[in-house]
Amino acid sequence: MTYPHSTYTTTRALTYSYIHIRPQPPNAPYVLFLHGFPSTSHDWRHQISFFSAKGYGILAPDLLGFGETSKPSELEMYRGQAMARDIVEIMVSEGVEVAVGVAHDWGSFLLSRLANYHPERFSAYAFIDHGYAALGQSLTPAVIQHIDSAVQAKLGYSIFGYFLFFDEDDAAKLLNEHSESVESLYFAADDEINKKYKGAPGGLRAWLTEGKSAGLPAYLTSEDHEYYQRAFSLEKGGYGAAINWYRASLRNINQEDEKKIPTSSHILTPPTLLIASTGYIITVTINFPEQMRPLVPDLRVEHLDGGHWLQLEKADEVNEILEEFMEEKRVV
Repeated sequence: MTYPHSTYTTTRALTYSYIHIRPQPPNAPYVLFLHGFPSTSHDWRHQISFFSAKGYGILAPDLLGFGETSKPSELEMYRGQAMARDIVEIMVSEGVEVAVGVAHDWGSFLLSRLANYHPERFSAYAFIDHGYAALGQSLTPAVIQHIDSAVQAKLGYSIFGYFLFFDEDDAAKLLNEHSESVESLYFAADDEINKKYKGAPGGLRAWLTEGKSAGLPAYLTSEDHEYYQRAFSLEKGGYGAAINWYRASLRNINQEDEKKIPTSSHILTPPTLLIASTGYIITVTINFPEQMRPLVPDLRVEHLDGGHWLQLEKADEVNEILEEFMEEKRVV
């Protein structure tokens, strides 16, 4: 099912496209859904249908560089503080005072910065197969090399090789020329494929230049495939803007902004949920529950037997866990 999109132009002159469904009754809570890469608000379709049917209000934007939202090429436009302010402007424009934030992948970085800069806007947080992004821990090339060396020494494989590819001059060109290969790799559940072609340095480049494909999982329909390919088509701007999220991290453009955040805002005090996969080698290796516990005193962790895209692959289970969490923490 597709949903009508609204638009809002921020004070930065960026136009965001987003799904907005008002709550019924009007005082029912809102849920803000933030997607990752390569994705759009469409990948929250199972959650939107579930929670809107139960009366929740919904905000689900196409994030900057994705879908029908503006796609600036300037890297500075992708600063975490500025993108968080964009989202708050949308909330204010729609009269949304407080929401439950739900995020996946790069959306988890944005939800983390919303929590740091605008905690008064959220009653609870839920992260799906990617945890709270602690301040001052941008994945620069040096940090990636350090992590991958340690993982390689301990486990015999790397996990962040694909990050480095996105900062190469021809990255967008290769992604645009091999969009079906991109889609099949990012939705691949096979550990060996993910180790060799995402984790290993040079793996993603090899996957693309060789035109490899792993096929698509059963939870994606032909209509989903068509939607994805249209969203990342050259006519829609391709992948060039979207990979600025990676480049922003690699070049550490948030460093100065994050230094100004008071220490008290580094801790997430509202109720927080992490739904972690047991089947995606990269996030399993990172071990987000262990990383989050010192920074999130009220943390609930649920594990699901599935890959990275739990909101699609295990939609019913994710919806049930989210609903139970919100009811238990009285955010409803």
